[in-house]
Amino acid sequence: MKTVLQLIRKDYILFWHDKPAVSLTFVVPIFLIFLFGSIFSGVSSGPTGIDIAFINNSGAKVAKKLESVLDTTKAFHLVRKFRDDNGKIVPFDTNSIKEYVRKGSAVAALIIPKDAFTDTSMGLKLKFFYDPKNDMEMQMIEGILTQRVMTQMPSLFMTSMQHKAETYLGNNEGKNFNKKIAETVSKYFNVDTAQILHWTNFSFSDSSNIDSAAGKSNFFSNLLQLDKEQLVGKEISNPNATRSVGGWAMMFLLFTLTATSTSLFDENKSGVVLRILSSPISRVHILWGKYLYNFSLGCIQLLVMFFVGYLLFNINIFSNFFNLFLVIVAGALACTAFGMLLAAVSKTAAQANGLGTLLILTMSGIGGAWFPTFILPPFIQILSKFSLVYWAMEGFMNVLWRGSNTIEILPYVGVLIGIAAIVNVFSVIRFKKGNLF
Repeated sequence: MKTVLQLIRKDYILFWHDKPAVSLTFVVPIFLIFLFGSIFSGVSSGPTGIDIAFINNSGAKVAKKLESVLDTTKAFHLVRKFRDDNGKIVPFDTNSIKEYVRKGSAVAALIIPKDAFTDTSMGLKLKFFYDPKNDMEMQMIEGILTQRVMTQMPSLFMTSMQHKAETYLGNNEGKNFNKKIAETVSKYFNVDTAQILHWTNFSFSDSSNIDSAAGKSNFFSNLLQLDKEQLVGKEISNPNATRSVGGWAMMFLLFTLTATSTSLFDENKSGVVLRILSSPISRVHILWGKYLYNFSLGCIQLLVMFFVGYLLFNINIFSNFFNLFLVIVAGALACTAFGMLLAAVSKTAAQANGLGTLLILTMSGIGGAWFPTFILPPFIQILSKFSLVYWAMEGFMNVLWRGSNTIEILPYVGVLIGIAAIVNVFSVIRFKKGNLF
């Protein structure tokens, strides 16, 4: 038994000295538990701080109350002004608010028109413009928006009925009629008469008051006239595949280039590097050769994956192919730099692969390759901006979804190339100090 225990102790010593094995056993699962736990907790509590472009052209009290409700809803951040071409901060009008959504500055826009609610109205008119770049996000936005609007329907309906009574019976007779109705309701339902007569100050904060019965819900739904218009993506034949192809392509590219970069360890161990160095070839040539090989392989892999997306799901890659190719080149550069960095900072191929798995899963998870970043907690959304997957995803979406031109995708291409340049400089320094060759 003592011998067996010593062998177990030996295996544990070897295990704890194997950093990749430790990371894959503990660090990666713990991270994924944290990530998915944060996501699902975020979904249950709802999204926060989604930018919604907003105009309120109505002077009606119910419109002001609705604006106040939306303004205090944690899910939304109402954007009322924008920076025009001259650099001035100006309020939206109908044309500028549409363009704001088309450019991707906000996922949706809500307009309360001037005639949203009048004394003769029986319902509330709203205009809703949207970009369903992310279908899940848009469904949540519409659901939350509709719920918040519906909380104002009871007060809106009663206000409308009071106005119609005064119009039909005359001002004095109408007021007397409304007063008697209020007194009757107050008597039998224990509601303050003054509150009934001033429904503009009354609202149902609990949506269950509205949806307690199907008939009531349908009735109030008819009071809302929501004029919806999709501004972007109407011509796309397969939106879901178009949204997801870029993220999955980047994740698998990272795995591929990590494996090819860390093959330097195997070549060094097998003696291939020594045989190459015995010829008139320098270490710089070896690194350049490996880097350009990985870069070209990355471009080919991304092109093939997008072409397969075109064949299988009819993703339109040719109408804006030049700009798609620019993002592909920038993404391949950044992924190649990432793979070379792993080879530079790691001591063994196993260590590089273990570290690479952790980083790739992290960048893919927070960068939008698996699920929309808007459902992540706010601090993880900030971290996502440091992921090259995020910038590649945004670049691909702007090209394939919006048909953005070269000028519009330059920020994404520039960030990816900047990441590649910074990482390459650091990798070269590490290669010079390391003992790989």
